[in-house]
Amino acid sequence: MNFTPSSRRSIAAFGLALLCALPAAHAAVGARVMLQEWSPLTPKQQPLRVLVNDPRVVSDQLQKAWTAARPLVCQGLVAAMAKAVASKGQQLRDVKCLLDETVAFSVANAGANALSASFAIGGYVEATTTTPTPIGSYGDPRFSLRVTANLLAALAVQPNPNQTLRVTTARFSLGDAAIDSHNAVGDAILFVAEDLLPFFKGANFRKFAEDAINQYHVNFEGSINSALAPVNELLRTPSGAVRIAVWGRPDSIIVAFGPRELAPPTGGTVFGALRWDKNQVTAPNGCSSFSISASVQTGPAPLRDPSGYFEPADAPMRKIGNFQLQPGTAEGECRYRMTALATGWPNELQARSSIGAKKTTGNSLYRVNYALSGDGWDGRTVVPQPSAERNYRVHGSASATATVDPGLAAKKRALQPGGPVINPGITPYKAAITPATGATAVLNKGKAVSLNPQPLPPSTLAPAQVPSTLR
Repeated sequence: MNFTPSSRRSIAAFGLALLCALPAAHAAVGARVMLQEWSPLTPKQQPLRVLVNDPRVVSDQLQKAWTAARPLVCQGLVAAMAKAVASKGQQLRDVKCLLDETVAFSVANAGANALSASFAIGGYVEATTTTPTPIGSYGDPRFSLRVTANLLAALAVQPNPNQTLRVTTARFSLGDAAIDSHNAVGDAILFVAEDLLPFFKGANFRKFAEDAINQYHVNFEGSINSALAPVNELLRTPSGAVRIAVWGRPDSIIVAFGPRELAPPTGGTVFGALRWDKNQVTAPNGCSSFSISASVQTGPAPLRDPSGYFEPADAPMRKIGNFQLQPGTAEGECRYRMTALATGWPNELQARSSIGAKKTTGNSLYRVNYALSGDGWDGRTVVPQPSAERNYRVHGSASATATVDPGLAAKKRALQPGGPVINPGITPYKAAITPATGATAVLNKGKAVSLNPQPLPPSTLAPAQVPSTLR
């Protein structure tokens, strides 16, 4: 059966299936609010307490927004369909728009201080198209129009504690359309393939529909923002806390709060002595060879994820304290005093020594460093109430370098009787006597070797090669 532009055709049922472009949408989206607890008296502990855990509140409110926007979306789709069919000389009548009342949602992170909410919508549009035709409606072709669609709303995280989430943009988009024949009338296939299929599969219909829905009095932003008011009420900042993180998950929006960074109290003092064995340690600059600095943690480390994971090294720290040195009352002793520490808080002290010297033993070179360690305490943490006495002891240790005398370089190319032939171009090694063991070690050129000093009997090394015992 052949049809001309003057032929009459009636009803064609358009099935418009709207499917979300993101297939992993969840039916329910909730909200979770967590509070990071922290005390300066136990700074390394920061438990997490859940204040709100509602598994449906976000999707329930977004559903209300969709209920308000649904009739306007239908008006936009009908306008787009009418415009599309009219371009082919047809007219629509008996139009029905049936979009699902219940939709599915998904939430995801969309960058710094931003989330995105995706709406998955299903439904269809039915209409009748008519033109003059010499035959009755029994021969009219039936076909359905399938498309993909997505309604994406951008949610900005606001500094306003009373309105955490606010929709900035919400746009409706369509994918390519596909038309299927629903009867055996061959002309229906021709009608679909020749008249409508190129139009609906092209960009024209997609642009018509998107413009009609996004501009035809559909205020998605206002509808969603109004519906999110109860959610924002749940996400309000607790008294004395600050919002520290917001995460978007497919099934929930998670907000974490924590305490404000605190100013440490002042008035704390720590004092004591720094002592060393004058027969083992020489302080060429006297008491000025030593220094102590102090810092205090002023808040919890920020959370890395909703599970409560955090890196302790990320915690906020503040430098405090004034360091003073005074001569001691005996040889090998200095007195110190630190003021302006945090009273009642754990103060982290870091004691340093500038004493250090390079020593040689045979063909090796190593460095002796002198450090300060606590005498009867850990040497680091002190809680003045408001004062505390803490003493340090100076001790030496060999730090990890062994450097071979350059004079040995020529020996690596020598042929040893009965030994392997060394290719100087590919074997950059040196033999050295380590000061720790006196054993021969093969060292890769340019690399340091850590030493673990263990004194050997004097007979093992020549007298000049035995380092003095370090304390």
